[in-house]
Amino acid sequence: MQLGLFGGTFNPIHNGHLMVAQRVLKDFALDRLYIIPCLLPPHKHPTFLAPSTQRVGMIKLALPDDARYHLSDVEIKRRGPSYTIDTVDHFRTLFGHDANLFLPMGMDAFLDIHTWKSYRRLLTWIQPVIVTRCLEANGTAEDELSRLDRYICSRLSADFRYDPSQSNWQNGSGSTIHLLSVPPVDISSNQIRQRIGEGKNIADLVPSAVDAYIEKKELYR
Repeated sequence: MQLGLFGGTFNPIHNGHLMVAQRVLKDFALDRLYIIPCLLPPHKHPTFLAPSTQRVGMIKLALPDDARYHLSDVEIKRRGPSYTIDTVDHFRTLFGHDANLFLPMGMDAFLDIHTWKSYRRLLTWIQPVIVTRCLEANGTAEDELSRLDRYICSRLSADFRYDPSQSNWQNGSGSTIHLLSVPPVDISSNQIRQRIGEGKNIADLVPSAVDAYIEKKELYR
């Protein structure tokens, strides 16, 4: 089984998240994609984190009517910081160790993966999907690839080799790190919260149902 585990604060979920989810589903032929809002992010501290019940509510409104999309509250129910290794362990127990688990993340998050709890074990359990919006813009592809390659080989394992035909790194142990280049989309949850605080419209950044929910609950004001 091919499973995607898409984690984050989703504070709030927005059109950029949904575009990434759609691409990962398609490009990796996933059977299911789990959207997993965290309870307490261990590596970042949002200026305002909406209550988990409200973030879950917005995700429910945003997800397409497609049986492959699933909302998981596993990190919401678990006390303490939301460590990815614990979440992956949950899904390995649920679906078996033969399930192929893909973990979409932004480049900034990936470049910190060496600081994550049990990151070496994590890399043997999942296949990271580095989502970047830079590689096809402004002629920066070679620089960004070189930066990623240096990081992977120096911080993670010198055994990794990049295969341009597959857009991934593989090592002799069978671990794989994928690169997924998507069209540039200038949307972030921080930008949305800032615009709301300034009284500006966000209708072009989030699904209409999420926009209505934020307005009704007076979030991020």
